[in-house]
Amino acid sequence: AYGMDASHRGGDPGFVRATSPTRLVFPDFAGNNHFNTMGNLVLDPRAGLLFVDFETGGLLQLTGTATIDWDSEAVVRVPGARRLVTIDIEEIVELPAAVPLRWDATAESVRALRLVEKIRESDDVTSFIFEARDGGPLPGFKAGQHLPIELEIPGLEKPVGRTYSLSGAPSTERYRISVKREPLGLASRHLHDRVEVGAFVNARKPAGDFLLPCSRCPVVLVSAGVGVTPMVSILYALAEERSERPVWFVHGVRNGNHHPLAREVRELAVKRPNIRVHVAYSRPRAEDEAGVDYDGEGRVNGALLADLVGGSDAHYFLCGPTGFMADIHTDLERRGVPAERIHTESFGPSG
Repeated sequence: AYGMDASHRGGDPGFVRATSPTRLVFPDFAGNNHFNTMGNLVLDPRAGLLFVDFETGGLLQLTGTATIDWDSEAVVRVPGARRLVTIDIEEIVELPAAVPLRWDATAESVRALRLVEKIRESDDVTSFIFEARDGGPLPGFKAGQHLPIELEIPGLEKPVGRTYSLSGAPSTERYRISVKREPLGLASRHLHDRVEVGAFVNARKPAGDFLLPCSRCPVVLVSAGVGVTPMVSILYALAEERSERPVWFVHGVRNGNHHPLAREVRELAVKRPNIRVHVAYSRPRAEDEAGVDYDGEGRVNGALLADLVGGSDAHYFLCGPTGFMADIHTDLERRGVPAERIHTESFGPSG
């Protein structure tokens, strides 16, 4: 074919950058190791690019001259890039609606995330903080939503999918999930034991309807164990509100060894005088200080909520083990709380 080569190039949205009206730059990631495209450009730098817009059917054809940046600092700044290719554009042809195929590029799309921080929050919970692989903005999320991820685990033919609640403040710059290591958990053990800073994880757009239903109604966040994760995200949103609505944050856990994000919750609560926190330890350690680390001994149950909240017309958000949520739900209904004011979040496959 007269030395010509045609191959696709892919990356997260925005991986091709326009650095001037007549110049594009894109990273070359690891491929099949045949080196056909780069080798051909070394021999003949004339190149053409074809961009397909499947939402509209449009085609954009560019021709120009390529240069390859093999190992400069600019290459290092693009996570995962082996080299950078610059195209100096000489001619442009645009063909609207030229392709009959259509598909929504955002529907169920997968994006690569890069782990930038790994923080141990308690004996069995670790937070994983991700940014976009290309450093660009991420799809936004609402407090209470979860992040579907896919893990490539050695020895398994297919990726393992899990959904983890987002535990940080709503953001388009970073995602944080806080994961409990389950002794027999396939995904959680892989994350805790093998995934380190710099690793890439595939994720889909944040989703879920465990959301604040109103802007002024009182809110009671009730959790146990690692069920605290979506509650912390919701608490971030509530702490930033200008509303004066009452908020109760009620959490049950064994003791200080198993209490993730504890300081974070206390710091958020002091931002607003109408946020009240009550932490119950079922088996406090000798070094756990009542009134500082926890507020009461025992378990979170309907009687405790009745004492703390009283007859408020609040919306209740529940997250934790299935039995815990079922008991709280039953107690609330027995007290006359309407079902539409009780919101629950259950997790997908455990571990």
